[in-house]
Amino acid sequence: AAAASAAAAAASAAAAAAAATSATTTAAAAHARRISRQAAERARQASLRVAELLRTLHPAAWLVVGTALVQHRRSRAAKRGDLREIRSQVFTDDFHIAIVTTAALPWMTGTAINPLLRAAYLSKAGRSVTLAVPWLHPREQALVFPGRLRFDDPQAQERHIRLWLAERGGVRADFRLRFYPARYDLDRGSILPLGDVTGCFEAGECDVCVLEEPEHLNWYHSGANWRHRFKLVIGVVHTNYLYYARMYAGAATAAVLKRLNEWMCGAYCDRVIKLSGTIQPLPRAVVCNVHGVRSEFLEIGRRAARSHFPPRRAGAYFLGKVLWAKGHRLLIDYLSLQQSLGQPPTHVDVYGGGEDLAEVEVEAAARELRLSFFPPTDHSGATLRRYKVFINPSQSEVLSTTTAEALAMGKFVVVQRHPSNDFFMQFRNTLPYDTPEEFLQQLQAALDSEPEPLSAEERRALSWEGATDRFLEAVSNCTLSDVLPTLGDHATRWVHATVQKGGPVGDRLRRASGAGPVWKQSWLAQEKWRAAPPTEIVEASILATPPGMAPVRASAAPPRR
Repeated sequence: AAAASAAAAAASAAAAAAAATSATTTAAAAHARRISRQAAERARQASLRVAELLRTLHPAAWLVVGTALVQHRRSRAAKRGDLREIRSQVFTDDFHIAIVTTAALPWMTGTAINPLLRAAYLSKAGRSVTLAVPWLHPREQALVFPGRLRFDDPQAQERHIRLWLAERGGVRADFRLRFYPARYDLDRGSILPLGDVTGCFEAGECDVCVLEEPEHLNWYHSGANWRHRFKLVIGVVHTNYLYYARMYAGAATAAVLKRLNEWMCGAYCDRVIKLSGTIQPLPRAVVCNVHGVRSEFLEIGRRAARSHFPPRRAGAYFLGKVLWAKGHRLLIDYLSLQQSLGQPPTHVDVYGGGEDLAEVEVEAAARELRLSFFPPTDHSGATLRRYKVFINPSQSEVLSTTTAEALAMGKFVVVQRHPSNDFFMQFRNTLPYDTPEEFLQQLQAALDSEPEPLSAEERRALSWEGATDRFLEAVSNCTLSDVLPTLGDHATRWVHATVQKGGPVGDRLRRASGAGPVWKQSWLAQEKWRAAPPTEIVEASILATPPGMAPVRASAAPPRR
């Protein structure tokens, strides 16, 4: 009887607890519904207040808003038709690809080399391609191009580019090469477009457009909307601008730049491809490495895998521009830790030049580290072939080209587990680390063993043929629902176009925002300049704002290299 009584009491308590829980759940659900109704009511009241404000300010405001909404719906309908058409063209491989980039050879920078190779391999794969690159005045070429390389006209520079492509790129391809007018900004250390770059392309070339560094190309874009000019616009983001902004200009500038980049990509791109996850969140973005390495690096790897190839006797090396931000600070800290742990010191050769070279050398000497410094050299040259371990502690990269080249040559690479290195984790010769202690362990393991020969799948993944396959897959995967422009995209484009096409007022706004040598562009609206060749436009711009005479900018993007 006592047991039965206790059981009944327990059951009663459980029932009471269940009832309390149910009551609590019901109350929580009712509270959530009440909050939702209150939020909806607040939104309705806010809409009514906005409507009343528009009616109070000016009756024509209703007409402006209505017109904007109608234009937005028409634009979405037109883009929907363009996307259906381009999807059918992609299915039959009957479409033209226009590529626009922010640099050109002989400037040996990633945005000059990678888009050139993309155009060449797309053309080699049977696609119709046009590549547009910037034309600089000879006075500004001297600020960018190495040695005494100067070109009096675009034809001479085109011959140089095609010769390099055949001899060093290892590919001959039949694609069109166009030049658009541009200026070199000393403050940023980069090239800025001048005028309407969309005018470089003929009507039959306006199927798919690839904007290499879309945010950079559009900061001061004053031409037609890329998304209206082309059926599909793909932006490929190369540079982690926010990292450099935080380092060189502070958190406030980085916050402004982050928002500006979001707006530019949203307004002008249907799809954004980020080379790695280090890039800031952007509208309609996917992460995909669409870059490869030149065939000469893969050939070095093939020869290294043969049994009769001389063994690599040198140890570890680091190749890149010598900047504290590029990982040299971390390298010094890691090797200093090795000393403090009483481990045998590891010798590392550092190749490269840069603004911080002298400071890095002084710091390494002060800590008595076994670091040797050498001038920049060709990664595929005989000097660096004898090494078997490449180290890259940098955290500022988006996707390290030198790391990919080292893997292609059949070397070990010691890199941090970091979003910029995610692509490299699939390779057997990648030795990742999380901590300084693990870096030292992986470095020693690499020095004590031999790297594995690349498999066929690994060679394909590193090659430009593999990169071209990934790029075409990203293009073909665009769907109607995820690339249609939003009302926010159209609002951003309208505001940006109003500023950039604002005549003398637009000039003053560009000057205040730090447009460097391209701040004065209102003269380009004159009829005689609309069809003028890039050489004449650049010559006139040089007279209007001579090199080194551009106004000091109040706030702008940081140097990109």
